[in-house]
Amino acid sequence: MSLQLDVNDDFAPWVDQLESVKLSRRNSGEVVAIAAALRRHAVTKEAEPSGGAARQADAVWHLQLPVGETAPELGDVVIDARDRRWTIQQTEELPLLGRWKCSARELRVAFGCDDRVDVQRAVWDDLGEGPVIVDWSFVYTALPVRIQPEETTISGSLDSPTSVARFTIILGEAFSLEPDDRFVAADGAIYRLETIEQTDRIDALPIARVIRVSS
Repeated sequence: MSLQLDVNDDFAPWVDQLESVKLSRRNSGEVVAIAAALRRHAVTKEAEPSGGAARQADAVWHLQLPVGETAPELGDVVIDARDRRWTIQQTEELPLLGRWKCSARELRVAFGCDDRVDVQRAVWDDLGEGPVIVDWSFVYTALPVRIQPEETTISGSLDSPTSVARFTIILGEAFSLEPDDRFVAADGAIYRLETIEQTDRIDALPIARVIRVSS
């Protein structure tokens, strides 16, 4: 007995759930339009300890690529009709069905979160005694983030104690930062960048470790 399969009818049982999406290629930046995609098993949970502000949603996407397109790769991004971005974590070819099954993750800081920051970059100049910071320029503005305390250490004498307050800033996306950059919150608090983590991971939000230098 021979097996005959009409690939064009494969999505028929879910025709009401199909949606048009775009596939953004991680390596080339090319964007491919996909007329018929099916999203299954979407589950949302907390991405980082953040009181629910940092969220991840995992879903399985079935993608029927246009003829001639190469296979989806890890790190490629499915962009749905609401401009939500799903980064592909795992791919599986379904050759008999003519499509790809992709596990993907959406990572974001929840819409409506009150935390917003500007990123400022130091402007240096040599005034005769070596380079010093003479001004600050804005490189990113009104970024949605989650700012949360990490630890406060107190040192010095009882008469004149000093404290250092460290915070974690959970970022909604990865972007380029330089060692002297600083974050300025909506309330005017300034946070000096110490380290930036997880920028190369496709399954987690980037995290900045910072010290509050003014409030």
